[in-house]
Amino acid sequence: MKISVKGPIISSNEQWIYDWFGIEATSPKKVSDQLSKLNGEAIDIDINSGGGSVFDASEIYALLKDYQGKKTGKILGLAASAASVIAMAADNLLMAPTAQMMIHNASTRSQGDYRDMDQTSSFLKNVNQTIANAYNLKSGKSYDELLNMMDKETWLTPQQALQHHLIDEIMFEGQGVEMVASADGGMIPQQVIDKIRNELHANPPLNQTAENEQPGGNPTNKENEQEAQQIMNLEELKNTHPELYKQIRNEGYTDGVKAENSRIKAIEDLQMPGNEALINQAKFETNDSAESVAVQIIKAEKARGHNYLQNLQDDAKPINQIPGTSAPEGGGESDSVKATNLGANIAASINKMRGGIR
Repeated sequence: MKISVKGPIISSNEQWIYDWFGIEATSPKKVSDQLSKLNGEAIDIDINSGGGSVFDASEIYALLKDYQGKKTGKILGLAASAASVIAMAADNLLMAPTAQMMIHNASTRSQGDYRDMDQTSSFLKNVNQTIANAYNLKSGKSYDELLNMMDKETWLTPQQALQHHLIDEIMFEGQGVEMVASADGGMIPQQVIDKIRNELHANPPLNQTAENEQPGGNPTNKENEQEAQQIMNLEELKNTHPELYKQIRNEGYTDGVKAENSRIKAIEDLQMPGNEALINQAKFETNDSAESVAVQIIKAEKARGHNYLQNLQDDAKPINQIPGTSAPEGGGESDSVKATNLGANIAASINKMRGGIR
């Protein structure tokens, strides 16, 4: 069973917002719901998070630490800040050779006089101490050394994390795994290569069968196997096995259409009044993912709300600038004119705020 700790660490009452936008995030309730379905069996905790709320991370750490089954943590990309605290709950913590861990001090925003600042400073130091507790239980390092590393905002490679005993081992070490760093590079996917090999092994070309047959009619299996496993690029595949090439190309096209349709549908589900241009641009021009569009919409709504409040304040300025007058004494004509002008000014200002004729 896998427990996923990915995206920002958030409070449970915010989880539905992230889920609604399709943005990956982790809250205590999300982890608790997954653990409640288990009966003490072993779990893998997959971690790739830049951190978030310290107190929600503390709750997740406690939930995992209290779970009675064996817990194997796997830092797949990043375990930073609050996420590194959660990682410490694993009985056996592994780290991908390409991953990183970061530990640092807690931070917050505060306002007030010097007494408020002193109190906030003391509070943050206490939070740092509680964070260091998790690192201490895992590594056995002294608090002074851990707090010093947090002061410096320490980034750790897998080898460094292992030296500090913050993890137990590095994933894939000694396995001789072939690693590739490429955005595309024209490489044929491994599943396609496997399919080609299986196809050639089951139905070898006629010329290959004839060439490898011995006088007695028995094929040399070793040569057949070597021929079937030769490296082949797409152009050679197209020329030598056109039907297989066509089948693979059609499957790839179908999968691509399905993926693009899913992307567009996910973006259309984010449709909100006032964001039509952004949605259309993402669908047909920028090819942004639904997650990226959701973040853009949130920013746009925030900016729109700020502008709305600013416009209300600007429209209210004429009212604030109207001088006060004394109550009329005799009801003379000049006082009536003043009252009329005052009422007209107020009415015009109110009409302006309502969006009427200016």
